[in-house]
Amino acid sequence: MSALRVRISGDSMWPTFPDGTEFELRPLVLNQPSIGDIVLVKHPFHSELQIVKRIHSIENEMVFLVGDNPDPMASDDSHNFGKIHREQILGICIPTE
Repeated sequence: MSALRVRISGDSMWPTFPDGTEFELRPLVLNQPSIGDIVLVKHPFHSELQIVKRIHSIENEMVFLVGDNPDPMASDDSHNFGKIHREQILGICIPTE
């Protein structure tokens, strides 16, 4: 069975991961996620949309997500929609070569 792939569309993770960057999606395991992990989540306000973000902080079961783009208007993240529950994370994104 082949690994699930995720492709970034947009500039919210630029310059670290430009538009079109592909990731392998891996399920969460015990002790994950960690601060700094790149994750795939369903957008809290747009259930049909999945977004790739970096974990900035974790408090109990609540996770604060951010994009890497230094322009605050370039990323729809926890600055806009607040913290998400850990259960909303669909998987860890591992960059492919």
